[in-house]
Amino acid sequence: MPWGRLEAAGPAWNSWGDKPATWCVEQTAKYGYDGVDFIFAKLLEAPKAEYDQQLRDVRATAERVGIDIGYLGHHTTFVSPREFDRERGIESFKKALDAAAVLGAKSVCTLIGDGYYDPPLNVLLSRKDAWRQCREAITEVAAHASTLGLNVSIELLQGTILNRVELIERMFDEVGASNLRMTMDTGAFYVAVKPFMNVKQAIKRLGPYIDIVQIKDEVGLPTIVHCNHIWFGGGLVDFRETYEALAEINFDGYVSVEWEGWQVGGNIGVGEPAGVGLADFDRVAEESLEYLMEFGFVPRRSR
Repeated sequence: MPWGRLEAAGPAWNSWGDKPATWCVEQTAKYGYDGVDFIFAKLLEAPKAEYDQQLRDVRATAERVGIDIGYLGHHTTFVSPREFDRERGIESFKKALDAAAVLGAKSVCTLIGDGYYDPPLNVLLSRKDAWRQCREAITEVAAHASTLGLNVSIELLQGTILNRVELIERMFDEVGASNLRMTMDTGAFYVAVKPFMNVKQAIKRLGPYIDIVQIKDEVGLPTIVHCNHIWFGGGLVDFRETYEALAEINFDGYVSVEWEGWQVGGNIGVGEPAGVGLADFDRVAEESLEYLMEFGFVPRRSR
C-alpha cells in the first residue's frame, strides 16, 4: 500500500500476493526475466523465527533458477513531524539493507516518505526542517549501506520533497556519499518531471546516479492525488524515448516492471482511472514483458 494510506491505494491485491517469496522467484524466472525484486514488507511476512532462513532460501532459489535479485524496495519514513516515526523508518531501512546483503542484491531503494506535498506534511513541518530531516536520514542509511558494500537508491517522486531533477542533484551534493544512487520511476518522469524538463535531458543529467528504473505507465497531475497508474500503453510514458535515452547513457542497471495489481483508482486513488486493475500476475508477468520488448527492453536471457 503506497504511503500506507487506504484512501490512496486500498488493500492492494494481486494473485501472487499470498505466495511464498521463493515461489515468486521461480515464477518470475519462468516468464523469462533476468531478475526479481521485492518490496521488503513481503519478506517480513514470514514468521520471525523463519525470517533468516527465508532470506537464505530466496537467494538459493534465485541462484538455482539462474536469475538475480536486483534490489529491495522499502518505501519508509524519512520525513515526519513525529520523530518516533522517523526513527522507526530509518531503522527499518537499515534492516532492509541487512536483508539485501544476505540476498546478494546491490541496492535498496526508497521514496521519501511520508510525503511533504502529498500527504501534505507542509501544514505541520517547514520545508527547511523537512529538507534537513531528509538529508540526515539519507546520510545515516548511506553510511550503514557502505559497511555492507551496498547502494542506497532514492526515488524521485511527485508528492515528496525530492520531486525535481535539480532537487535530487542538490540533495546528493549535500549528502556527498559515494554509494548514493537514484531510482527513475518512468511515471514520475513523464508526469512530474516533463512539465519542467525534457525527459531525455533529465535522464542524461541524472544518468551517473540512476541504478534502478521502475517502468510503468501513468496519467495525471504532478501530485500523488489525481495521478494514476494505468496499464502499459494507456498513459503518458513514451517507452521508446525512455529506451533510447537509457541507451545513450549506456545504462547497465536494473529495469523493473512496476505493477501492484488491484488498488483503489478513480479520482482519489493511485490505481487505474477506471477503478479496475489487472490483478492476474501471470498475465502481468507475460504481457508487460511482451509489450516492453516492442520498444527494446529485451532480457539478456532472450538475446
